[in-house]
Amino acid sequence: MRNREIHMSNHWSEYWRQGHTTSFGDALSGNYEGILQSVWEPTFSRLQTDFVAVDVGSGNGSVPLLLRESLSNSAKVGKVYGVDLAEVQLSENNKSENSTIEIELISNTACETLPFENESIDLYMSQFGFEYSSIESSLNEASRVLKRDGQFSIVFHHGNSMILNRNKKILRLIELPQASDLVEYLREIAIAMGSMTSANDIARIKQDPKCESIRVKINQAIKDLVNYDELSAQDSQLMMFIAQFFKEGIFWPLAKKQQFIEFIKLQMDTLKLRLTELVNASFDEDKLARFIGIFKQNLLEINEIKVLKNEQKEILGWYLDARKIENCEV
Repeated sequence: MRNREIHMSNHWSEYWRQGHTTSFGDALSGNYEGILQSVWEPTFSRLQTDFVAVDVGSGNGSVPLLLRESLSNSAKVGKVYGVDLAEVQLSENNKSENSTIEIELISNTACETLPFENESIDLYMSQFGFEYSSIESSLNEASRVLKRDGQFSIVFHHGNSMILNRNKKILRLIELPQASDLVEYLREIAIAMGSMTSANDIARIKQDPKCESIRVKINQAIKDLVNYDELSAQDSQLMMFIAQFFKEGIFWPLAKKQQFIEFIKLQMDTLKLRLTELVNASFDEDKLARFIGIFKQNLLEINEIKVLKNEQKEILGWYLDARKIENCEV
């Protein structure tokens, strides 16, 4: 894999290993719901028995699971592959021996180079995955693997969605110097506290000028971040980690404290990478227009483009549906 792909694969592999089903993290505990579930119903209902589908940027199989659930009461038989650049797997709870819809997840595989024969796929789909790839190469690859009249259906990030707006705020917060300073202050105070084994040690560090000086800096950094954006400070989980350090970790050995601080830094660095990629992957109207402009040359005819909104009329993403046509139809 290229360096960019390896870099992206590593931190997304860590994300999916945490057991998430969707790319929304803790904001969505289960699978997609509402419009992000129902928008797929017409697409899935058009599938004929013995279909083969592929979901790119699949993660731990959220859309294949939606497909299996949608067709659970039908007699249709089919197979859906979930392809992802990262290391992914179905959870034990999501494996099923009795379904007529087989799900297979394929790790370490880029959208630009799919392991399928020409014209072998009935449905190419993606939900918040396709846009992270090289879209021109991936669209060309989608056209290659799709059968004639095969469906191309994707949900992708809108530059002004509630998802983007919320995560842009988190990104701005963790990019503040106070966020990185806070982690460094933890390093300093862990060393300054020394061995901590009892309440007597807590009384000791309260009287220690160096510990007290660092504590003041920690409190000021927390205050600055909360005053900047309290909700984003909570969403970033940085405040949770700081609280855990002082509540659960105060009597940990120094080595364990330092290990935990390294964990916090890794989590913040990884979050920064993921959110930066999210912002860069999103589509505004100009980027969408350029994307649409390369469909014909890839033998794809657009059926529908629309903005998806939730019940509160907040933008969630773009939806695009197309079909593979023959060369003579272009």
